[in-house]
Amino acid sequence: MPFNTNITPGRAPILWSEVNEAFTKVNENFDILVATIGGGSGLTPIDFTSLDTDVTPTTDDLRSLGDTTHRWQSVFTSEHTTAKPLNGVWAGNAQIKGVGYTINLPVNSTVGGDPLTGIGADLIIDPDKTFFKEIQVNNDLSVVATIFGDTVNFLSGSGVGLAVSSGADSITFSNTGILSVSAGLGITTASASGVATVTNAGVRSLQSTTALPSGRATGAGINITGSVGDNLRITNAGVISISSGVGITVSADAATGDVTITNSAPAVNAFTQIQVDGDTVNRLQADAVSDVLNINSGLGIALSKTVGTDTLTIAVSPVFDLKGSIFGDDSTKIVDAVENKVYGGIFATTLRTEETKIALGASAGSISQGNNATAVGWLAGYNTQGTAAVAVGREAGEISQGQYAVSVGPGAGYTGQGGNAVAIGYDAGFTAQGSAGVAIGYLSGNNTQESGAVAIGYTTGQITQRTGAVAIGWGAGQTNQGANAIAIGYRAGFTNQNASSIVLNASGVAVEAAAAGFFVNPIRFSSSSAKALMYDAATSELIYSSVLEFIGSTISTSDSSGLTVDVQTTFQTDVAFQNDITVAEQLTVKGSRVINLTELKSVVAASVSFADFQTRIAALA
Repeated sequence: MPFNTNITPGRAPILWSEVNEAFTKVNENFDILVATIGGGSGLTPIDFTSLDTDVTPTTDDLRSLGDTTHRWQSVFTSEHTTAKPLNGVWAGNAQIKGVGYTINLPVNSTVGGDPLTGIGADLIIDPDKTFFKEIQVNNDLSVVATIFGDTVNFLSGSGVGLAVSSGADSITFSNTGILSVSAGLGITTASASGVATVTNAGVRSLQSTTALPSGRATGAGINITGSVGDNLRITNAGVISISSGVGITVSADAATGDVTITNSAPAVNAFTQIQVDGDTVNRLQADAVSDVLNINSGLGIALSKTVGTDTLTIAVSPVFDLKGSIFGDDSTKIVDAVENKVYGGIFATTLRTEETKIALGASAGSISQGNNATAVGWLAGYNTQGTAAVAVGREAGEISQGQYAVSVGPGAGYTGQGGNAVAIGYDAGFTAQGSAGVAIGYLSGNNTQESGAVAIGYTTGQITQRTGAVAIGWGAGQTNQGANAIAIGYRAGFTNQNASSIVLNASGVAVEAAAAGFFVNPIRFSSSSAKALMYDAATSELIYSSVLEFIGSTISTSDSSGLTVDVQTTFQTDVAFQNDITVAEQLTVKGSRVINLTELKSVVAASVSFADFQTRIAALA
């Protein structure tokens, strides 16, 4: 750009302070012209062959010295010395130093690899300093160096000694354990290939030729004088002989070793005691030879006897009044006649109760359950469940559930659920859900959902959803959603959504609403023609213009004469990048005099002083 055209016309009347500012910019502009334009302009160009200053870019990490198609022929730097430690070529934080005829590279300099991460690069090393990176043992396991200059350690083990000679550069392995094996009494030895075998040449085991009788413990009745050594003695420590007594006959088989004991005066078989229900202490037994055993019938039991066949028949009476409790086969109580309760699984096609309310589950509807209320699940509707309220699930509507309220799911409407409110899902409407509030989804309306509010979706309206607010979608209106606000979409109005605001979000990131209004993200960008969107404050209606149209970067109208700017308007440009306002044809601003750049330059050139410049400006018609 030959000169700076970033000059903005003022407004009538022209102020000298503004003209003075414009004049200063013109002078600065001319200074830039002298510094940037070479031969051919009538000005002497800057001689870059004899600079006496440092050359430093105004912005860090922005300007380049040459490019891929315009390269400098040579770059010369002074030798690196202690007095001048910054001499050399710097690439980022790495310094390349020239010392004499040697290039000194930074520590850990690498070759190849990824240009950004350095992954896969090799260190630059002295080729004469070779080494083994990996030492393999027995063609199997290996010792691998993890860093440059790593050390291999040789460690002595059991029976192995190591001797190191630095002068001879040698390591000697010595056997410091057993060198030979000699045979002793009852022992033979053999050696082959460095392996010594020691064999017991004496008694190694005792073997029985007769099978052990069933139930007999191994080694029972046997004594051995020791566990090792010579002259071990085995002695029978059990029964040596059996003698007969009164009414007992004893016979022995010498061939088999079996001993038979026979009762030579057997008595009549008889039961001495009768045990009832496993009671081993209070058994029934005859007190005398002629004692009688009595058997009595009980509740639901009928007894009958047949004297001729000595038969006692025990039968269950088909008709009787059952009193007490009934237990299942595994002794689990089924019917408790004392507490009037029924336990276990109940299978029936129809189950009716005379109660006007239903409580099913441990502690369900325990305290002050209202008429026509339903509580199903552990602690469901536990305390003060309102009239016709419904609580289904663990701890659903547990404390103070309002009348006609509905809570479904673990912890849904847990405490303080208002009348006619609905909470469906884990911990939905958990605490202080207002009357007629709706919370559907995990943690939706979880804490302080006010009356008439609606939260549908995962964690929607989770904390403090105000009266009449609506939140639909994952995390919509999650924290402190204002009254009558609407949030639809993922994290729409996520935090502190302002009252009476609307947020529609499909962007995938949170969209907030810090003020009342309508917020939408995203809106499709189009470079083609489109009508201008407008809002009618009287009817709250969104409408589009039939006059204004946007075509690319052009504002089009069917009647340009009717286009009016009725308030002060400033066209602001980006001064940092010297962007200008361009008018294809002449621009007329009502009530002001427009001075173009050519005219202003001629006034500046003719002015001999600032006072003269002011006079010439004032004279312009």
